[in-house]
Amino acid sequence: AIAGWTPVLDVCVITGEDGPHTALVISAGGVVSDAVAPPGTPHLRPETITLLSALLIGDWAVADASPDGARIEARGIVAAYAQFHLERSIRSLGHIDRTE
Repeated sequence: AIAGWTPVLDVCVITGEDGPHTALVISAGGVVSDAVAPPGTPHLRPETITLLSALLIGDWAVADASPDGARIEARGIVAAYAQFHLERSIRSLGHIDRTE
């Protein structure tokens, strides 16, 4: 987030329409409304959006209380988002225990 790559999670990054939105387009920088989501765009659980938002602002109580499904989904999003913006594969991600 400090490097300027903060994903937008509260408004559509294309239209500016207030959310909530659950369609995520990493290359666009965040969520988009269903009306402009490209075909095949993944839709996140609302709980995942809440978790990602909490992580961005450091709301650890909300992050700690998030359900397992949201955490699993968020891990994948964070990894994909980082690799997209770094323009490199993060090989060490394969060594992270994803069973928690």
